[in-house]
Amino acid sequence: MIQMWRGEQRWLELPRHIRQYGTYEIMNRQIGHVVWCPGHTSLQQTDSLLSRFPIVGASIRRLWFNGLHLGTTDRQILSVISHCPALRFLSVPWTLLRRGSPEEWVQLLKTESSTPLFSLEIQSVCLREYKAEALEEEAVSRSPLADPRVNFGRLKRLKIFGNTLSKPICDRDLTLIARTAIGLESLDITNNSTTTVAGMLALVEASSATLQVLEHSPRSDDGFFHPFPGNLQSGHHLCTVIANLPRMRDLSLSLPHMCHALFQNVRVKWLGECQVRSSDLCGCSSSSPTTPGGSDSGRKDELRKVLHAARHLIAERARMQDQLSLEIFFNHCIFEPELRTVHGDFVVAEVRSNGQWPVHRQSSTKGPYGTSGVYGKNEGPWDVVTEDEYFVAIEKGWVKL
Repeated sequence: MIQMWRGEQRWLELPRHIRQYGTYEIMNRQIGHVVWCPGHTSLQQTDSLLSRFPIVGASIRRLWFNGLHLGTTDRQILSVISHCPALRFLSVPWTLLRRGSPEEWVQLLKTESSTPLFSLEIQSVCLREYKAEALEEEAVSRSPLADPRVNFGRLKRLKIFGNTLSKPICDRDLTLIARTAIGLESLDITNNSTTTVAGMLALVEASSATLQVLEHSPRSDDGFFHPFPGNLQSGHHLCTVIANLPRMRDLSLSLPHMCHALFQNVRVKWLGECQVRSSDLCGCSSSSPTTPGGSDSGRKDELRKVLHAARHLIAERARMQDQLSLEIFFNHCIFEPELRTVHGDFVVAEVRSNGQWPVHRQSSTKGPYGTSGVYGKNEGPWDVVTEDEYFVAIEKGWVKL
């Protein structure tokens, strides 16, 4: 791990022997110096060490660079990577996508090597003003991702994490990666609001035959509420695409809209705790299956179908001796289909019903992160009611869909 340290340290000339330390403490003016030390000295030293002793670099399997976003540090990071022929796991700042050359990215991915890169994590952060200005003022060169030599075909795990305002990762980057990323087993896009569902879907479809783990949680501190669909191709029904991934087993997904088709394929290999977050329901009865909306009655019926399909899928997985648990985040609530319970803040519904509803409720152990998608919200405690009671409130107009 190589990270940015503080730029200033105090160095004290302490006595050599511990017994003399008491005398040092009572000195009126202790001998010491305040010196400035560049925060990326460790990166420079690592680069120098690996260039002098190649056997050290040949033993490195994992590298994580953190807090280093200058032009000079990007060049040194790429130099360090070039000295690690057996590298398998790599975590780098997104600035390498803007400053790295196609040749350097070919070397980074090691596509032609007998030990290609297995896992790549690209981190984004909001830069301090002088770093952001330096990145913005640099001449825009050709994106290394656009070069046909840059091939992600042997990469198995891709993670895109974090937000930035300075030349951020966008759908175009994901689409360029998707041209060659045909063997991903794990895709993770977390805490990022500069890419859309369309960009994520491009990667999913490129690796549809191999993808096993999908984490799409675009939560971020700037209040990004739900994933923006982006420029989805006409005829793309997200629910069907996700449900038909043959090797998918671990799912945590945020969609702009969903329907019961997401849970209809009982041949899926989903395992463990899976989550689906959606802000709307597909208008599956309309001509366009990806168009959300519909009447209140139609939305209520579709929600029933979603929960019924989820229960049926859980039962089918259990019949195959596989344990599956589903949580569905919708309408500011968390649904647990297997338990037929709904968690949420029902204060408004209670007021609308003049205190008649909910009749039976318990305190919920789940939190309001299901509402906003942002952790740390200072909101009140939640309650849990049964599904039947929740649908009674919908029919009475106390809960709005």
